[in-house]
Amino acid sequence: MSPQVRREYLGALLLLAAGGVLGLVAASRPWGTGEQSSSLSVTSTTVSGSDLLPLAPAVALVALAAVVAVPAVRRVGRRIVGVVLAVLGAVQAVMAAVVLPDLSGRVSDWLATGPEAAGPVDSVSTSPVWPVAVVVAGLLVLLAGLLVAVRGPSWPSMGARYERSGGRAPRRAPKPAEGNRATWDALDRGDDPTS
Repeated sequence: MSPQVRREYLGALLLLAAGGVLGLVAASRPWGTGEQSSSLSVTSTTVSGSDLLPLAPAVALVALAAVVAVPAVRRVGRRIVGVVLAVLGAVQAVMAAVVLPDLSGRVSDWLATGPEAAGPVDSVSTSPVWPVAVVVAGLLVLLAGLLVAVRGPSWPSMGARYERSGGRAPRRAPKPAEGNRATWDALDRGDDPTS
């Protein structure tokens, strides 16, 4: 493998790993916190990225699984994996970018209608760093997917070094046995009488 091919191959795997880890971390963090008051108390509820964007952790897990899948599949399989990764990364980046401008509204809506709804939402605070991180993670997965789809078929695959380069080697005909004595004599000399 040439140094350029090795850099492309490792670069795509690193982009996938980085996009997957960043996506998982960013989707699990609180994107917003809201305070809801009921007749007896004030409840503070956090809303994570996976609450607002359930696709983000799924895409991250697919990207991490692709770190293993890309070396395991071959030419056409790599193109398919690359296209799927590129589409998922683009969808994740676009969906997170759509959530970002109206983050406080989305957090309020989720608090008011979500499974933990406890009444009207009094105040909302948001953390836009995590949605931006999900956008970046999606772009990393998109870039890695494009690299795998375009350049991946020329990369070596797992087990390629064990394959024969040409056709099958001709089998040698077994030596005829001359009896038990000849077999034992061959073993004593260190020869393999079966080949």
